[in-house]
Amino acid sequence: MFTRQDEQLDVVPTPESFGLLVERLVARYHLRYFDAILELCNHFDREYESVRLLMTPKLKQVLADEMAAARNLKDNSILQDRLL
Repeated sequence: MFTRQDEQLDVVPTPESFGLLVERLVARYHLRYFDAILELCNHFDREYESVRLLMTPKLKQVLADEMAAARNLKDNSILQDRLL
């Protein structure tokens, strides 16, 4: 999936660069945030649980909102608690 030079990272990203890369993938490839994060997990050969440390509060909020909308939940506080 990483076809452009600016999407390729040789080292594990910081939380800020991880968030920017997720945003870039979402915008460029019209992915959901969850799918973009999974793509990055595959790219960096990391378990999903390990990238929780790289997720900024803003990214966690967006992901919780996206997951709540997909499940038609009115209250996403349970999802937010699981992401923290």
